[in-house]
Amino acid sequence: MIRIGHNPNTNMLPMFHFLSREHPLLESITAEPTGHNAMLADGRIDMAPISAFSYGEHWQDYMILPNLSVSTRGRVGSILLFSKVDLKALDGVTVALTDTSATSVNLTKILLHHYYEVAPRYLTVHSDLEGMFDIADAALLIGDAAILEALKNPSCYVYDLGEEWYKHTGFSMTYAVWAFPRKLISERGEEIRSVYRLLLDAKEQALGNMNDIVKTCQTMLGGSSEFWRDYFSQFNYGLDHTYISGLKKYLDSCFEQGLLSSSPVLDFWPED
Repeated sequence: MIRIGHNPNTNMLPMFHFLSREHPLLESITAEPTGHNAMLADGRIDMAPISAFSYGEHWQDYMILPNLSVSTRGRVGSILLFSKVDLKALDGVTVALTDTSATSVNLTKILLHHYYEVAPRYLTVHSDLEGMFDIADAALLIGDAAILEALKNPSCYVYDLGEEWYKHTGFSMTYAVWAFPRKLISERGEEIRSVYRLLLDAKEQALGNMNDIVKTCQTMLGGSSEFWRDYFSQFNYGLDHTYISGLKKYLDSCFEQGLLSSSPVLDFWPED
């Protein structure tokens, strides 16, 4: 049995909605991205859609499953920086960062430091916009927490980090990749291959039945069907060469900014 990380956020529904949680090959463990990052690193799970940044931290130990990711080319809609002031006014002030993400936290730092040339103070806290604004001038939220706050039409600046990244670099942004420890290839290669096929099948079934996904999102968080169709229209759950280029750009930027201690190499398995 392969222990896989199950991400409960709506942006991951196209990966999980049609994936049987009762399949004899699978054991699902639910957590936010940072939880899966830690679990994969210490061996509590075997495979997960981890933060792209976490792959960068462990690239010598991990392999990536091809054709699976959470990516956008431009806006993402659920990785949002809420701010009391314009981004250029964040120098020296406090920015509260969600404790549920690694990719987005470091994307925030790259955008602010490198492209806006500001140096805020950072605090990592629980995802609660009101509480974050009590102690900071800007707050990073991801996933369903970000969507719920955006649906309230808050009276502050709201910056979509996927849009900001694309505006400054022209590259797509990959937030999560499916990864597993490379040692499992020799130990449990056929199981990994079988689970990979299940993941691909579940993704294709979801993308062909987006009405089901939209209705489930409305049940979970509210919002109109038009909102959710527009939301999912910006996502790509594959990982073709254009998205691989964006992933490399992000990881290279993390290394160049001193956020990663080594320059990651992307390693995919299986190749067929």
